[in-house]
Amino acid sequence: MERIGYGKHWPVVAIPIVLLLVFPQVASFYSVILLTEVLIYAIFATSLNLELGYTGLPSLGHAAFFGVGGYTLGILIAKGGIHNFWLCVIAAVLASAVVSSLLGFFSIRTSGAFFLMLTFALAQFVWGIAWSWRSLTGGDDGISGVSRPTPGLTISIMNEVNFYYLVLLFFAGTLFLLYRICRSPFGHVLQGIRESETRMQALGYDTWKYKYVAFIVAGTFAGLAGALKACQDGFVSPAYPSVVTSGMVLLMCLVGGTRIFLGPTLGAAVVWVVRSIVSSYTEYWSFVLGCILIIAVMFAPQGIAGYLVQVRGLLKRARAKS
Repeated sequence: MERIGYGKHWPVVAIPIVLLLVFPQVASFYSVILLTEVLIYAIFATSLNLELGYTGLPSLGHAAFFGVGGYTLGILIAKGGIHNFWLCVIAAVLASAVVSSLLGFFSIRTSGAFFLMLTFALAQFVWGIAWSWRSLTGGDDGISGVSRPTPGLTISIMNEVNFYYLVLLFFAGTLFLLYRICRSPFGHVLQGIRESETRMQALGYDTWKYKYVAFIVAGTFAGLAGALKACQDGFVSPAYPSVVTSGMVLLMCLVGGTRIFLGPTLGAAVVWVVRSIVSSYTEYWSFVLGCILIIAVMFAPQGIAGYLVQVRGLLKRARAKS
């Protein structure tokens, strides 16, 4: 994995932070909403990459936890009348952690294509509940009237700029926590499992437990992303836990690069911006995203971030020779 350090590479971290902070002050209303969505999906994609890029577990059911987080917050606000933001978000995160622990208990016992298909099947089970339990979830109509609760301190997140900064705070916190996890001994064991699980077992590691914890952590952060998306949209629908959503976040990781920590963030930006632009002209935006995936696999199998790292390495070697 490519490491983003703090020494001579501090501009890599500082410049984007400054740009993100000043962006709402110079951008249009629509651009602020769009970047807010990008940040939410970046949280979602980065959580998946803990499974995909670091542990080597390709999941087609990650949207299940995104949906659980969104529905939990939506039900508490629209049906429960609870308008404490922090309470709703914590409940959504905890619900996602519980569901991911249950689904992970069965999923982690498989690997490869079997893991891919089992996560798909379990996510479809969650989608089926959202679609059919009309009294709780609203069925195919979803839950509307999910007003944004107050986070306290007399700050209203009904204002899009305030909500953007709140999401930015969660985005920065998510990246920091997941980066520390990936850089910890736990994260190094996950990478060892990805490269050779048999070798890690021979070294005495209980690989099942490590994969199980990674699965739960990834699902928990996906639930956070779902709760924030429900706050932004003002409604929740069965599209949240659908296979289309799972496929889209998987595409974000692949396009951005799974072996680079910030790759999924870059992928989320590219995929969501392209989707927003293309969907304004045609309903067949998924076809365009499919073409992007084909191009990425053919010409940049390590993703955009991986390609940029390779180019940087080539330039360094060229300067060293000259």
